[in-house]
Amino acid sequence: MRLPLVSLGVLLVSLSSARAQELDAPALASTFGPVPDAKVQAKLDFADRFSRWVTLMRDSRVVPKWLRDGDRLVFWAREGDDGGTWTLAHAKTGALQPLVSSESLREQLSTLLGKPVTAPRFVEVAIAPDEQGIVFRLEGKTFALGLTGGRVTLLAPEDRAALTLSRTHFLAPRGGAVAVQRQGGFAVLGAEGAPVVERAGEEFLEWRIPERAWSPDGRFVAVWREDARGVHKIPVVDYSSALEKVTTVPYAKTGTPLPRAELHLVEVATGKVTRVAPVEGETYDWLAGWNPEGTQVLCLHLSRDAKRLDLTAVDPVSGQRKRVLREERPESFVAGLDFATDRWAKQVTALPEGRGYLWLSERDGWRHVYLYDGAGKLVKQLTRGAFPVHEVLGVSPRGDAFYVTASAERGAPYEHVFYRGTMKGGVLKRLSSGSGMHYVVMSPSREHYLDSWSTRTMPRVRELASVEGDKRVRLTTADASAVEALGYVPPEGFTVKAADGVTPLYGVLYKPRDFDPTKRYPVLAYIYAGPFMNIVPWSYAGDAMPQIASGFSQLGFIVMMLDPRGGPGRSKAFQDAHYGRVGQTEIPDYVTGMKQVAATRPWMDLERVGIHGHSWGGYFALRGMLTAPDFFKAGYAGAPGALEEEAIINEPYLNLPGVNPQGYADGSNFALAGNLKGPLKMMHGTGDVNASLSVTMRMADALIRAGKHFELLLMPGQPHTPMGGAYRYYHDDLGLFFLRTLGAPRGGPP
Repeated sequence: MRLPLVSLGVLLVSLSSARAQELDAPALASTFGPVPDAKVQAKLDFADRFSRWVTLMRDSRVVPKWLRDGDRLVFWAREGDDGGTWTLAHAKTGALQPLVSSESLREQLSTLLGKPVTAPRFVEVAIAPDEQGIVFRLEGKTFALGLTGGRVTLLAPEDRAALTLSRTHFLAPRGGAVAVQRQGGFAVLGAEGAPVVERAGEEFLEWRIPERAWSPDGRFVAVWREDARGVHKIPVVDYSSALEKVTTVPYAKTGTPLPRAELHLVEVATGKVTRVAPVEGETYDWLAGWNPEGTQVLCLHLSRDAKRLDLTAVDPVSGQRKRVLREERPESFVAGLDFATDRWAKQVTALPEGRGYLWLSERDGWRHVYLYDGAGKLVKQLTRGAFPVHEVLGVSPRGDAFYVTASAERGAPYEHVFYRGTMKGGVLKRLSSGSGMHYVVMSPSREHYLDSWSTRTMPRVRELASVEGDKRVRLTTADASAVEALGYVPPEGFTVKAADGVTPLYGVLYKPRDFDPTKRYPVLAYIYAGPFMNIVPWSYAGDAMPQIASGFSQLGFIVMMLDPRGGPGRSKAFQDAHYGRVGQTEIPDYVTGMKQVAATRPWMDLERVGIHGHSWGGYFALRGMLTAPDFFKAGYAGAPGALEEEAIINEPYLNLPGVNPQGYADGSNFALAGNLKGPLKMMHGTGDVNASLSVTMRMADALIRAGKHFELLLMPGQPHTPMGGAYRYYHDDLGLFFLRTLGAPRGGPP
């Protein structure tokens, strides 16, 4: 198949665009040729630097860690010219005690590393197994620091304390055993280091140690055996030499067989391995943890069509499984991909002494907390209201109260705030001190908590507080002065109505740092719209997409981000707005929303609107160009997905292909290739195993058959998100494409 790398059709469209009218042919070639001219390159360099503004924040990236006893935690005290130091905080008294002076820490690290350490920064830290110190990593080496004495020591990689930072070693909470993940297999080592159990994997039949694998007493460890032998395989070709190499990767596409998972339980003392019979049918299975006594291992099983979620309890001695409760939603879905990525870990909380379970459900239209007894019988609904509960964070020592994060504040539907509820039910009591996004970690005693929070306009602070509200100590305050000096201004928030004319939607606008309201700016819709994720930031830094959007805006664009109907974190009705019809509501929401925003902002030029997205956003960038071709004048789709791709990404929202063939057909981009009007470019990495390369190949074929010209960038060997220098190349290519097709701001004072 021959694919045009630079199509004549796109060039002709570009030459007739507004930007091209300002340039003659030689200037155009110089500005957008193989090597951009100096002025354009400077723009690209600054946009790249701006997209990484978060690295200029002086803010500890270390997540503080609670010790098991005494309501104490260790945190990195501050970021500054000297780097700061490790500090022990006493929640009961509010006292802050440095474990070592900043100067001594730098001196000891310099000696141990054999080179000067002037301002160390850390990401990873763990509490040592004996709870008498901490373990941290710097420049690839692992160090220990005691809670007393101030002495830093270098640890050998195999030291048990060093293993607390390993992603392949899982230390038992008691007893000294460790489970080790090996390529395709695993081993369990006793306290003396001798193997108790070892298992090797086979091709497409591998062992995996999950999170929360160990029982609380360290007696048992749970391991999954995952069978992907019957799963569809996608080929990945290595083009790095003339002799191509092909590997295959399991990839369960819609309507094809899913992998199978079997739970096995290892008893450390005896080495006995007990296989647990799987549940019936095709399911996605997760280990939800253990009950506090360690007498049950809890599992969650989501049916393939996502309409049924079961909680089962397994006896670790016999391996016998019993179903505790079942949640069903035949008209829609119980859970989607957001559940599969992290909600499963928040779905159920086992109460001590067999008193039952706290269970999250959207059965009344909002995600709320329900109390079940030990036999799985519903006792009562504990929270109510037109807001979602996101997570149960703990239960009080007396068992009469529980703690949650929820979005219960009026006018802030996506903010996460910390509350206390009672087992009697009733109104939640707010504990958070301010608005914004609160990330809370409770102490083991559940009497204190760490609250890390920020808003769009206020950088992150960390506070140590009592659940009784009588103490609150500020631990860290982020310093954003260097960010502000760069020219960063938080995005402008807005609220619009969806295409249904009723549902409120929320979004933000990013502007260039030299924004001039007398000019008219081309507009870029930066879209994701996957039904399992929100992209609009409600905290200061947000995640990667808002930071990228802020960089794009420095090229001279107004960049809009919007969360359309169908995403998580709102009502069940909001999520179900596109159930069975993915791809049919999101672009209308974007177009309608952008028109509303621009109606009061004359500096937004809706005659020059582009659309870009990556992954699901790539699917929707194509969708925008093909379903609203008169509105979106140019589009760039990065690593686009399709409705025929991974089952767990699509089937929960569309049902199975055999049940809803019309929904899959109506959401297909391939059939709409003939609608294309404006310049379009696609990018795909040949090593992508998240959104397979076949999507872009099939889209290219459809466009060729329709006689539509387009551009294509293939990135050899690159994964779903290009890495290293390829990442910069990709983002520069994005910038050059939209500078060429949308042009520069117009008008303004002479």
